[in-house]
Amino acid sequence: MNFKSRAANAVFVLGAMGTAFGAGYGAHAERFPAQWRWPLDGSPIAQLTRTADGNVMVAAAAADAKVPRNFKPDLRPYETLDEVRRAIKDNFVSTKVDDVQITNGAIRGMLRSLGDRFTRYLPPEDYSEFLSSNKGEFIGIGARIDVQDDYAGSALAKPFGASRPYIVEPLPGGPAQKAGLKRGDVILAVNGKSTADMSEDATISFIRGNRGTPVSLKIERKLNNAKVLRDIKFNTFDVQLTRDTIELNPVTLTWLPGNIAWMKLDEFNEKTDVEIGKALKQVKAGQDGTPAKGLIFDMRGNPGGLLTAAVSVGSRFINKGPIVFQRERTGEVRPLNAETDKFMNLKVPVAVLVDGYSASAAEIVTGALKDDSMATVVGAQTFGKASVQVLVDLKNGGAVVITTAKYLTPSKQDISDKGIMPDVVVAASPEDAVSGRGAQLQKAVDVLKSKTQTGALTAKAN
Repeated sequence: MNFKSRAANAVFVLGAMGTAFGAGYGAHAERFPAQWRWPLDGSPIAQLTRTADGNVMVAAAAADAKVPRNFKPDLRPYETLDEVRRAIKDNFVSTKVDDVQITNGAIRGMLRSLGDRFTRYLPPEDYSEFLSSNKGEFIGIGARIDVQDDYAGSALAKPFGASRPYIVEPLPGGPAQKAGLKRGDVILAVNGKSTADMSEDATISFIRGNRGTPVSLKIERKLNNAKVLRDIKFNTFDVQLTRDTIELNPVTLTWLPGNIAWMKLDEFNEKTDVEIGKALKQVKAGQDGTPAKGLIFDMRGNPGGLLTAAVSVGSRFINKGPIVFQRERTGEVRPLNAETDKFMNLKVPVAVLVDGYSASAAEIVTGALKDDSMATVVGAQTFGKASVQVLVDLKNGGAVVITTAKYLTPSKQDISDKGIMPDVVVAASPEDAVSGRGAQLQKAVDVLKSKTQTGALTAKAN
């Protein structure tokens, strides 16, 4: 079963963590460096601050912006919209028509008509939770999800061909992991409501809630890897979870035999750069006074996050030149260059671990290290999420997420829907899916040992 959905990332984190996008798969209302701000369409109407992920950005709409004298908007489409609203109010069988509800529906319809899954509307309550998610703490079941198109499962998964949300990765120590949920588990229902063709936003809305409250999921799990549907065996079961506060430290450092450092990065949030810096200082210091022999930088299952974090993390390994390029709607291509003060001059060989769930900001860093020959990439082809969104604040407290650009790797490769192919391709074993300690990790260890024996150091200053 192929879990690659439409264009990839807006991989989401369940609970208050809407988009980890954030993509990848979010953006806090902060001010980014000036070179990452630009006026929409060259006008002063809105000053936008961007990130690079489906994990969104900031936009401060200027309510007092000056409108050009020759500006003559065509209001006819909006007159039609108001006519429909009035027709509903005057004629619909139910007299209980909620203006906010039909307005939200109209907004979502407008955005869906663009044919871009990452362009979307965040109502005030969702936007508030979205902003808080980037701080690395949220209330939920502790699992990242995405939506798979055209899901074909067991007889219990009717209607066949509908899209379904699935678990990208249960977060360490969260309710989902404690309940035994696994990567790839498909969510058929939430509190008895079918998830057939349910959007990411709707899934999050049904699963989120207050700390300590229960939520019931119907899960379908594939038990084998048969290629023909009739030969695939499924286990369908119900599980009840208790929502909890999830504090997510995005970085975990473990020492493997042979003094090889295994650094796992789960997402790119506001904590990421600082925590990566701390971890790499430990790698440089070695273990018990013994220098590290190599670094495995593991971004498997990483849905992305903040562009600022991606550039900062890439700058830990690369001291000059572009970490990523952005291609604007005008066709202009502009670089986001390495931050020289972040460079750590790590003099050990590096292997980057990725898989089909590595998206957006994770792909930015992977592409930068691969294109600059800073690391050997090991694992499976990445997700292929390469669009840039802006987040425009609305007066009602909500926001609109709008795709405005594409990003390219430093070699100017567009990875949209293609992803990044590793230098060394290794399929995930069952152990990789459960603990991360399987064939992919072992191959990364072997690659580093080979480089150590040949004296090849991939981390270098330019």
